[in-house]
Amino acid sequence: MVPSVGREAAVRRIMGASLIGLGAFLLAAGLLVRFYVAPSLIGAPADLYQVTRLRADDASYFDAGEAMPRTGATIVATNTVRGDPKSAHDGVAVWDSTTVVQDVGRGTTIELQKQRYAFDRRTGRLRNCCGAAIDGDAGVRLSGIGLFWPVQVRKKGLELFDTSTLRSWPVVFDGRERVGGLLAYRFVQRIPETRVAGELPDVPGELLGRPAGGPAVPVDRYYQAEATYWVDPRTGAPIDQQRHVLSTLRPKEGPGRLVVADFTLKMTPESRRALQDRSADGARKIRLLKTVVPLCGGAAGVLLIAAGALLASRGGRSSRRRRGPAVPDGPRPVGPRVDG
Repeated sequence: MVPSVGREAAVRRIMGASLIGLGAFLLAAGLLVRFYVAPSLIGAPADLYQVTRLRADDASYFDAGEAMPRTGATIVATNTVRGDPKSAHDGVAVWDSTTVVQDVGRGTTIELQKQRYAFDRRTGRLRNCCGAAIDGDAGVRLSGIGLFWPVQVRKKGLELFDTSTLRSWPVVFDGRERVGGLLAYRFVQRIPETRVAGELPDVPGELLGRPAGGPAVPVDRYYQAEATYWVDPRTGAPIDQQRHVLSTLRPKEGPGRLVVADFTLKMTPESRRALQDRSADGARKIRLLKTVVPLCGGAAGVLLIAAGALLASRGGRSSRRRRGPAVPDGPRPVGPRVDG
């Protein structure tokens, strides 16, 4: 009987130690996921593929092909972003962006823009590496953020790179607003009228409002814009945007002005819903990595450690209780003896 009691106590102690070990493993795993795995996994995807469209109605622009202004046009800007996983390294993602601006009523292409961005996967800060370029010009020095915003978006200190003026401009927090049921952060970027670098061909004087028959006039291009971005605070992802653009040509000397572009681009409902769905999916994954897995692992670990300690302690007490008091070694007492 005694050997059986001892075996039961030993089994309890072994089981208790095993539960404590498993609990410690789950607790450590929960902490590891929260403070190491989550920060390394949460960020811009290296293999992104995304298409968004913005539309402007009643737009005005200068048709360079026909050398005449257009008004009342419907313009659609289609942006396609493709990640380049082979170029991603050391926390840096690389995305190629192509934007085609079209007059859908006339079926003509107004402008084609190409950019290659390299940036930090978590902060979104642009890097001048990995072939980063604006319209093929790798000499442009990129700064601020580009297509990808910080995962933990902050309300102050953000600057967004502008591909027309080739520099970054502040993005100002402008309050909260519901977009598709989500309370989003609203940011506004205002670019003042800025001369755009680069040489342009001379323009006929009559297009600038001068008398007909005069000589062609050297001009500069000026650009200004006001853009509004609605950002999901859970992921830092823009889920809606609109942009008013005004671009003009002006003589280097003297009066005159030609409107090259004047329109307000707004994201189409289909693109808005797609961005909101993508951001919601990202928010679920972030919550899983930062909250659900660490809490479940930690809670299970604590419970197993407590259960193992209780089982091990009961096994020890049971073994001591059932063995009873120890009998000392030595000669046994002898009682009275009666001969007869």
